[in-house]
Amino acid sequence: MNNGESGLHEETRVGLGRILNKDLFLYLLDLEVKRARRYQNFLCLLLLNLKQFSKDDDGRSFQTCHQKLSHLLTEEMRETDILGSLNGNQLVVLLPYADKAAGINAKSRFEGTLKYYDFKGKGFEVRIDQVCFPINGADTIDLLKKALGVEPS
Repeated sequence: MNNGESGLHEETRVGLGRILNKDLFLYLLDLEVKRARRYQNFLCLLLLNLKQFSKDDDGRSFQTCHQKLSHLLTEEMRETDILGSLNGNQLVVLLPYADKAAGINAKSRFEGTLKYYDFKGKGFEVRIDQVCFPINGADTIDLLKKALGVEPS
């Protein structure tokens, strides 16, 4: 392998571990929903809420837990899954071509991995919710309303 190919592989590998911002994630979600509708496929969203139940924190513990959560997720995700952030304490994983059963399996796998990191000991709790297309919504807005309980901005 020459040096140019090695650099390309390195850039691709580094790029896979990134968390997409809200705007980019919503754009890709919309494209995936349209693709799923067109080809009569499924997709799931797994929403991970990092909730702080201990108020004696200076913010560093939250940042550490958020980084650890995103790292654990990237280790368990498929290459085709997309990790994004909807707000400060919520990460979301888009699982293209995943029906409800596949979403449940991914959720279970994530929960199994998360139990090895002591979020509770640091004053945090991680809750995972699942939303599926087309079961929970027929378009992007419906899915987001179901996932967030509010209209997206």
